[in-house]
Amino acid sequence: MARPFGPEAYQIAAATYLYGSTAKGKLRVHHGVDIPNPQGTEVLAVAPASVLFAGSDVEVAIGATLDFYGQLIVLLLDQTYRDQPLYVLYGHLSAIYVTQGDRVETGQPIGAVGMTGIAMGPHLHLEVRLGGNSYESTRSPGLWLEPWPGRGTIAGRLLDAEGRTLPEASVLIYRAEDAEHPWRVVPVYADDPGIHPDDEWGENFLLADVPAGHYRLAARVDGRVVGREVVVEAGKTTFVDLSSGGEGGR
Repeated sequence: MARPFGPEAYQIAAATYLYGSTAKGKLRVHHGVDIPNPQGTEVLAVAPASVLFAGSDVEVAIGATLDFYGQLIVLLLDQTYRDQPLYVLYGHLSAIYVTQGDRVETGQPIGAVGMTGIAMGPHLHLEVRLGGNSYESTRSPGLWLEPWPGRGTIAGRLLDAEGRTLPEASVLIYRAEDAEHPWRVVPVYADDPGIHPDDEWGENFLLADVPAGHYRLAARVDGRVVGREVVVEAGKTTFVDLSSGGEGGR
């Protein structure tokens, strides 16, 4: 999918509230990503699609509660994945330029950034839903959006020796030039019925739009620290197995 903003806008999702995270237990499990931009910044269609919904969720629940996303748009993309429909939700908008049933093309302005619904500051909440237009059917947008130029994606899996996920754990990411201070702390996906790994990657943590370069990942598994060296390439996804007995990155 293309980016939801033009090149003049800010592009990177907030690292403090990633997909599947709770902002260190402060917020509800996040079913999408938040990209901050000034009020009124235009948002763009990420792919050819039909407008499935355009309006307010004050009277119909499209998220966890009524008036959750405020003014929002849901696109039904032309493309499918494994014969399943694919939806993209744009939440907290200040303006909507399309109506239900409209056709949109990649890069077409469809609305504007706001802070309607449950939102702290102006930003776009972007959500990918697979198989149905449901709060319980989300996937990480980081594996669907084209990386920003010069950046790639780190996806991985952290499991204990019994093959169980570790939803309270975090993965530390270090830049090669600074082995002492974590550059990012990425939580493992929370145990939530609406949070799902990708059908092919099977990840349970992810960080998108990582500048290309060399990194080290580390996490505590079964009482010991497991680490992997990885190289992030622009436009590509690097998968890292941090499980006990894992085979490293690929």
